[in-house]
Amino acid sequence: MTPAPIVNVLSRADLDDRRRELLSSVGCSLYDLRDRAHEYELSIDELEVLRELERLEFLAGN
Repeated sequence: MTPAPIVNVLSRADLDDRRRELLSSVGCSLYDLRDRAHEYELSIDELEVLRELERLEFLAGN
């Protein structure tokens, strides 16, 4: 039997909180993170943060 899928419903506040938490963890703005990604200057951890931030933007409809 296949287990039921797990669905997390996030409010706009949840998305904003997670975004702030992620940016705080890398110590820079999203603009700076994207700029450094463009120059291939991100660590693996920073790249994962950027990817999650982009997923959050998608979920938020941005």
